[in-house]
Amino acid sequence: MKAALFTGRRQVKIAELPSPRCPDDGVLVEVAASGICGSDKWLYLNEGEKPGVHGHEAAGTVVAVGPKVTRRAVGDRVAVYDVVGCGECLACAMGRFTHCAYRKPGVGGGYGQVIACPERNALPLPDDISFERGCLMLDAMGTPAKAARRLGVSQGMTVAVFGCGPIGLNAVQVCCAMGARVIAVDPEPYRRDAALALGAWCAVDPAAVEPHRTIMELTSDGADRAMECSGSPAAEKQAIACVRPDGWVAVVGECPKLELSPSEDLIRRDVHVIGSWYLDVADYYRNIELYRTTAADPLRVVTHYVSLADIEKGFRLFCDKQQGCLKVVVRMAS
Repeated sequence: MKAALFTGRRQVKIAELPSPRCPDDGVLVEVAASGICGSDKWLYLNEGEKPGVHGHEAAGTVVAVGPKVTRRAVGDRVAVYDVVGCGECLACAMGRFTHCAYRKPGVGGGYGQVIACPERNALPLPDDISFERGCLMLDAMGTPAKAARRLGVSQGMTVAVFGCGPIGLNAVQVCCAMGARVIAVDPEPYRRDAALALGAWCAVDPAAVEPHRTIMELTSDGADRAMECSGSPAAEKQAIACVRPDGWVAVVGECPKLELSPSEDLIRRDVHVIGSWYLDVADYYRNIELYRTTAADPLRVVTHYVSLADIEKGFRLFCDKQQGCLKVVVRMAS
């Protein structure tokens, strides 16, 4: 099979590799489409070789099944859930693989033509959902949609979304689909424009104004909910500051360190802060229903499609913010 290997800073080569072995309790998936995730920028921008085949937003067709497989068959269309649980604990039984205490390395492999994964990670993809859309129903749309559900976003609420990359823009359209009035915060003009096109009520430039003060002026007492999707410590502090007393904040963007005053920022304002990572299996099916019944569609965030042979171009467009690039999908058959 062919796969993209990241061999150094801004160095990608397409190599011919042996196809993975089909697990006894798993399947092989021929990848049709794979999203380039913002969390994979390090593959392209960091020095040194990154061993293995990466990529965790993939959808395709089952081409082989192991002898212990009972629920998938050759020819099935699937989206590949990346997080691998033990398959035996209560969390796994509930489809909450991210909570498994014995979690294993992720499936990966999305930047190659064939993926091996456990049967439980190959989620059925309905015929009315394209592979390009299906590969985004998990991380790209699923991560912010899970966070929005955990925040209890509903009709009439005001939600501030900080960071309008692919995750943040999907947060914007998901919250709009849930009936919320969304305030989008991002320093990039083209991303603010995209947020408005997806239904945001207004867009704030944090380089021009202080976001939490602007949000206070727009709402009188603060946003009901906030979602931080950039991983910027400054944005995470702003997200916490912008919600009303007894408001809720979901931290979605990965951030290694954040300095807060628990008394001033949280306790005396009764502010609730939650972390939210990836999605549960049940969220995948909820996302499909959300797409079918509202205007929320992860393909509305996609600006560029590339072939596997041109994946370096896709990473360059995305990492360098060229041509208004928001989200890139790799079409394997192109």
